[in-house]
Amino acid sequence: MLSLLMLVGLLGLDAGCGTSSGHRLTGSVRYFNIRTDVAPRHLIVQIGDEIRWQNLNAHAVRLRMLAETNPDLIACDKGFSQFGILQDSVTIAPLQSVSLCFSKPTTVRFNVWLEADNPQGAITPTGSIRIEPSRSKRSS
Repeated sequence: MLSLLMLVGLLGLDAGCGTSSGHRLTGSVRYFNIRTDVAPRHLIVQIGDEIRWQNLNAHAVRLRMLAETNPDLIACDKGFSQFGILQDSVTIAPLQSVSLCFSKPTTVRFNVWLEADNPQGAITPTGSIRIEPSRSKRSS
């Protein structure tokens, strides 16, 4: 029973972003679903929302940010860091996801290559995320 509880706990930790200390997260998760296209194509989110890209395909895809990801803008990530270094291009395994949370207002643009190992292959239209101040900060 203890082993089962530990496994469930580990799976729960892997489900979302790992957080950096000092950043306030909202607990909201916003999704991009990747099939032969990305839906929705554009999102407007708040600082601290988790943005999750889900690969719903039976094969790996490649997600690439169109500008270098500034580590100062990132409040949490899952799947974007390798050896402690934030990557701007990641492979998403079949039926898996990666995610980011942002700590400051910005706009982020990205593309998805539908064949992870083929940079000349099919690519989705450019998607975007506009990160806005949280509602509580805008009203104060």
